[in-house]
Amino acid sequence: MKNASQVKVVVRLPNWIGDALMSYPLLIGLQRSGVNFVCLGHPWAKELFSATEFDVVSSSEVKSVKWAYKFYKKHKFDFAISCPKTLSSILPMKLAGIKTIGYHGFCSTSLSYNDSLHTVENYFELGKGFFDPKLTVEQISDTVPVGKQEENQAKLIIEKQKRPYVVICPYATNLHKGKNKEWPYWKEFCEKYTAYSIIAMVSPNDLTRCKIDYPNIPCVSANIPVTGQVMKQAKFVLANDSGAMHIASFFGANVIGLFGATEIQKTRPWFGTYYTAKDGGFISANNLISLL
Repeated sequence: MKNASQVKVVVRLPNWIGDALMSYPLLIGLQRSGVNFVCLGHPWAKELFSATEFDVVSSSEVKSVKWAYKFYKKHKFDFAISCPKTLSSILPMKLAGIKTIGYHGFCSTSLSYNDSLHTVENYFELGKGFFDPKLTVEQISDTVPVGKQEENQAKLIIEKQKRPYVVICPYATNLHKGKNKEWPYWKEFCEKYTAYSIIAMVSPNDLTRCKIDYPNIPCVSANIPVTGQVMKQAKFVLANDSGAMHIASFFGANVIGLFGATEIQKTRPWFGTYYTAKDGGFISANNLISLL
């Protein structure tokens, strides 16, 4: 392989915000190693990493094989790292004549996905060929930066709170093997918890639902960096196994994940902690409050 700075690499980011954040140590590793790389992802990717120095290309057509092929062909990359494990992500890279690295058997360099590792660790493995051999994922503690404009927007939200606050993120997209990932005791928690004020932070699609479900607490929806900054200034953030949990984790908040239906070793907060019941199910509201 050429010197890291002499090769041109494209990193196909994951298809979900939480997973894209879990690829952040991989991207930092490439950056530290002096690799010339471009991130390719969904429209929210540019917003997500807006305050970093990453070169991010985002498009609503990123999952289109035809569009991706034209993009890869035009920019003449030497290597492609694919975080998604799907053939549809690998195929346009191969058609464009790029050496591919990923977890699909069709890749030029096909790695074996280790189900016993965290998703962060599996993504990090994809860049090992470009890293200093001494670099480990544990050495990367960087959190996602926030721009000045987003800091100011977050400050306006924070200033509306009359006292220290916690953030809850009560919703989670999709089921996990048919099981609901949402902690079932959110409303009970909001009724019983009194140590700090509570803010609910949700996606734009969930804002109306949130205002109905939680009429007695502020329900806020903001872009990803603003959300991350409000979370960072909270006493702590409570979240399901969800994109919101990973936003809190990678933007530097004191996050507590509430698990009871998903694979903790794969998706626990990379920076932060988590709680379950002793039987592996969801912790009760009373037990959670006693731990806070």
